[in-house]
Amino acid sequence: MTKESIYGLTMAQLTDWLTERGYKKFRATQVWDWLYRKRVKSFADMSNVNKGCLDLLEENFSMETLEEHVRQESKDGTIKFLFKLSDNNLIETVLMRHKYGLSVCVTTQVGCNIGCSFCASGLLKKNRDLSSGEIVEQILKVQFHLDSKGQDERVSHVVVMGIGEPFDNFKNTVDFLDVIKDHKGLAIGARHITVSTSGLAHKIKEFADLKTQVNLLYRYTRQTMSFVLEL
Repeated sequence: MTKESIYGLTMAQLTDWLTERGYKKFRATQVWDWLYRKRVKSFADMSNVNKGCLDLLEENFSMETLEEHVRQESKDGTIKFLFKLSDNNLIETVLMRHKYGLSVCVTTQVGCNIGCSFCASGLLKKNRDLSSGEIVEQILKVQFHLDSKGQDERVSHVVVMGIGEPFDNFKNTVDFLDVIKDHKGLAIGARHITVSTSGLAHKIKEFADLKTQVNLLYRYTRQTMSFVLEL
């Protein structure tokens, strides 16, 4: 059975999970720091976390649910990553360079059932939702690539506009946003995040009520019009 991605837990969820198993809250803070600030790739590298806690994390969670399958780089610095999931499905993630920073476009589903005329994602009908961990890990994989270059670059902007309709995978998308915005982690500012949707009006209302402060890009499917709302 495939283990759940550790990146799927928000800070609050990680804290609850560890305290329910007898650990102090500071352990969650330590683990979070290793995941998102130090960005280690193994639980064993979390040197100030006791072995019992590390064994428990290793037993229940994975730090690698995506495998880089193909990488394509263009002259303008854009990099397209094709990632293989644990069930062998493939998803796309794109790093784009702008004057204002480095932006990553993430995928939320394998395939899509919306069928927008302007988007090729609907050519593949929805297979499944991505977990929040699989969405977060797309950001981490891109950041690992940047870290390997030794140029002190970081992902500063995120666009949820890859394969799939984010509001058809609502809870996992919201948890993903919670993780990447956390000021003790990746600390990507809410105003630097845009969620693109093609509808699902009741979910737009629910999302607005959450007061996430991220940008919402609504794409009108019939005339391919779009506008941005600041929530």
